[in-house]
Amino acid sequence: MTRERRSMATRAVHAGGKPPPSVTAPKVPPIYTSSVFTFDYLEQIDDVYEGRTPGYVYSRQRNPGIDLLEEAVSSLECGSEAVAFASGMAAITCSVLALAQSGDHVVAGRVLYGGTHTFFKEDLPKRGVETTFVDTNDLDEVRSAVRPNTKLVYCETISNPLMEVADLAALSEIAHGAGALLVVDNTFVSPVLCRPLEHGADISINSTTKYLNGHSDVTGGVAVCAPYVAGDSAGDRAGELRAGGGSRTKAQSPAAKVRALAALYGPTPSPFDAWLTVRGLRTVDLRIRKCSENALRLARFLAEHPKVGVVHYPGLESSSCHALGKKYLSGGYGGMLSFELRGGTLESARALIDSLRMVELVPSLAGVSTTVSHPGKTSHRAIPPEERGAYGVGDGLIRVSVGIEDYADIEEDFRQALDAVPVA
Repeated sequence: MTRERRSMATRAVHAGGKPPPSVTAPKVPPIYTSSVFTFDYLEQIDDVYEGRTPGYVYSRQRNPGIDLLEEAVSSLECGSEAVAFASGMAAITCSVLALAQSGDHVVAGRVLYGGTHTFFKEDLPKRGVETTFVDTNDLDEVRSAVRPNTKLVYCETISNPLMEVADLAALSEIAHGAGALLVVDNTFVSPVLCRPLEHGADISINSTTKYLNGHSDVTGGVAVCAPYVAGDSAGDRAGELRAGGGSRTKAQSPAAKVRALAALYGPTPSPFDAWLTVRGLRTVDLRIRKCSENALRLARFLAEHPKVGVVHYPGLESSSCHALGKKYLSGGYGGMLSFELRGGTLESARALIDSLRMVELVPSLAGVSTTVSHPGKTSHRAIPPEERGAYGVGDGLIRVSVGIEDYADIEEDFRQALDAVPVA
């Protein structure tokens, strides 16, 4: 039976199912919405599964559009392989769970994104993994926390929300000296300003929800792994979990472990989100540099204002992390800052936030517009006030994600809001 003589129902199912042949390629990659892929004959399944022939089977495992996202972010981070996820937290949790098993130990920064802190403190112990929280800027404290069963050292390039810059090379040396891996959340600066793998990190994680997409319309994450060379010392450092011992293969690399767990658990980004993120990262360099320029100017304005008590921003020469910022950040100090008004009370923070006109209150960051957030009520609300207050995340802290608007308009909005705040 020819195609023309098939029934209407059959033609409706099969017609237009394959792209037309063309010697030209689309300038913009299509959105690969297919959940599954077809084979011409049975033997192809073995060839694809066993890696002899390139191909796709099921989008929870691999998808062409998601592969393009992974390739793009891996290129930006100067890594060897990337694994994309449906959220930044999925990238963090799956990376850690793939590399730390029951009986293992993790050393993590004390000042972290609230969801990450909760994962290390409350979820990992249920899986038999213990975490010691340290001040990652106190290298002696980090060294003292390392144990024989330590498998990971975890930090943020710039901490959320106190904007402390990690000494990545020193932390890498400590981790590798103990046979552990260094995992870094690079979300706050993106690979435009810092590429942790170039400073010895083994995995660099970005919440693509933030700067890489940059338009507040996608949720996603990517974990990028350092180059892996089986058998040599550099590959041993960047390519496998040392506790295993024995012969080393590519299947033992962190990237392979993370990808296998991701395929099993299924936190897969949607093809449309992957497409949007690739589109967004085309302008990430321009956006990050403009955000950084505006943030530095706003940080200086706030630091000189009589109603402001403290400003956290590594671009300020008064910052304790300014030297580390100059060492590890290239092209700017990032678009994120935080500050407290004099007195540092919740009431003063509320007065300022409620007085802003253009700048919106948004419990996220890194879009094109300037926004503020209150960590105590959003990102860090699951952490008891006395605990977060002990390391500087008090009820008066305001976090600012500086956008790409004309700087004069940003400053004017903060100026009029500060004018509306009663003198402490």
